[in-house]
Amino acid sequence: MKKTNLFVCMLLGVFTFGQVGINNTSPKVTLDIAAKNSDGSTREGFLPPRLTGDVLFEAMGTGAYGTDQHGAVVFVTEAASEDNQVGQTTRVDAMGYYYFNEHFDQWWKIGSNNNIYNLDGHLPSARHVNMNTNNLGFVGGRIGIGTVSPDPSAILDLFSKNAGFLPPKMTEAQMNTVLNPAHGLVIYCTDCFGGGTLGCLMLNDSLDPLVPQWGSLCSSNVPTGHIIDLQCASASISGTVHSGVAASGITVTVPYTGGNGGTYPALEFNSTGVTGLKANLDSDHLANGNGSLVFNISGTPSGIGTASFSITVADASCTLDIPVVDFTASVTSLDCSSAVFSPTTITQGMAYTGTLAIPYIGGNGAPYPQQTFTQNGLTFTLPAGTLVAGNGNLVYNITGTATTSGAMVIPINFGGASCNANITVATGNSVMMCMSGNTNRAWATYNLGADTSLDPNIPVKEIHGNYYQWGRIAVAADTDTPSGAISGWNTTPAPNDSWNTGTEAAPIKNTANDPCPSGFRVPTITEWQSLGNNNTVSKVGTFTTGSFTSAIVFSCGANKLTLPMAGARMQLTGLLKNRGIQGFYWSNTIFGSFPGAAYNMYIIGNPNPPIILSNDNGERSDGYPIRCISE
Repeated sequence: MKKTNLFVCMLLGVFTFGQVGINNTSPKVTLDIAAKNSDGSTREGFLPPRLTGDVLFEAMGTGAYGTDQHGAVVFVTEAASEDNQVGQTTRVDAMGYYYFNEHFDQWWKIGSNNNIYNLDGHLPSARHVNMNTNNLGFVGGRIGIGTVSPDPSAILDLFSKNAGFLPPKMTEAQMNTVLNPAHGLVIYCTDCFGGGTLGCLMLNDSLDPLVPQWGSLCSSNVPTGHIIDLQCASASISGTVHSGVAASGITVTVPYTGGNGGTYPALEFNSTGVTGLKANLDSDHLANGNGSLVFNISGTPSGIGTASFSITVADASCTLDIPVVDFTASVTSLDCSSAVFSPTTITQGMAYTGTLAIPYIGGNGAPYPQQTFTQNGLTFTLPAGTLVAGNGNLVYNITGTATTSGAMVIPINFGGASCNANITVATGNSVMMCMSGNTNRAWATYNLGADTSLDPNIPVKEIHGNYYQWGRIAVAADTDTPSGAISGWNTTPAPNDSWNTGTEAAPIKNTANDPCPSGFRVPTITEWQSLGNNNTVSKVGTFTTGSFTSAIVFSCGANKLTLPMAGARMQLTGLLKNRGIQGFYWSNTIFGSFPGAAYNMYIIGNPNPPIILSNDNGERSDGYPIRCISE
């Protein structure tokens, strides 16, 4: 009878108040359970479903837990076996309460042990940890130690007023045994100078890890450059400087004696006499003893005669004289209407190497110097040569990548004649984006497999494209593939060089497996990082699970690169996760500490601003979209 009355009371509670109380008559929440006795005489508590971790792993294969199960709670009686601690059960490594976190498609442990210090994973937002006024901050893919606001330009920002940064210390012999040192690697050498008595910070400035070039960062141990005698009278000049013609490819080599092996800064000297020229010297080290300095000559000389430069380098001075001769080459006319481009098509965003031939009439048979100019991302170089006495062609070599499409007018001025060559630059499926070092790089406008007839900056289903497993050329799934497990999903990771047979710094496309079209390849993780660090980021869409209309937009001025939040296909079954709220994009870079993984660009779109993790890694048997970069 008591049970019946309790059942009736529960029903009344549900229908009257929308709340249920067990062992109490005034529930404060949807379900409010009070202890029947508080004296320890009865067993109190509630029991959720009790399952083993391996059972939850098996449930992953059936797609049992997804969006509708977000927040579900179970008690795990036994950790998932080691082989099954992947995917949704990656974190199920001990007995305890777990809840299903749909945003990460994983079971997460409930309790104080679920923190960033004993579990791998992703921080869903900025994180600040404080211990005795010592700060540790994680903000937008950057880490701050001693500060909660790491500088936006730094991936690691250290701040202290009473402590320093201590890099690894080693002897010169140990430094020289570092295996394949990365470009930019820094160590402290304890005996590199002073006959083994002085140390210094050393930086590897070589792009080739097999041929390291360790350079000193210590001005106290590397002397300031000093030269006994700078010998301008013995200088040698490559090429000829002509009046009224921009100097191109002209260098002057000046010998010296008595160098002390020290450093000198970059220097620039202006010409006198014939003005308009500059002599530039790049920073470098002197030889110990005799050597030479190489100056690059630029600018347009104002007339004929002698251009003089008063040069002072490393405590030595001399006057460098360069003759400027008249430009005697002349033509009666140039015929740009008959200009020939070879190849005939220039496409925006695609690297171009070719020639432009301009016919001329009435050449006087005189020699002419090299001439160079740039336009729309392309460099036009007319090599030094000699005119035909009569009619002939000026042939310019063209290299570079056109940054914009449409009509391009190329002004040609030579030998007293001028004309405009015209070509229409074809629109390409690529866009120039800001990259490190104030450079631009062409990225594909669409994901591989997307409908390129649609606007790439308006996220819809058709521009999500295909999903690829790392290192493979075959399409693993597309937007029409059902979201559940895929029969026959390949769980074997591809070999390390499947997409890149070169290095991170100098990648070489493996055309046998790389699915990107000719002229493009899968980006390195360094290139993804450069994209993320040098462009502004914005969001498009509502960022709801399952949506096709959410995307992250990188902007370089007016140029936009839109990455749809296409989610990912899971490594064991191909099950789709997090479409509409997260984006995963492959790099060709292997994750060295785990042979079955590779780096990817990972974007969590829900927060404001979105979290861009350009050093994430995933299982190679995962299925991610691909956005290609120009070679």
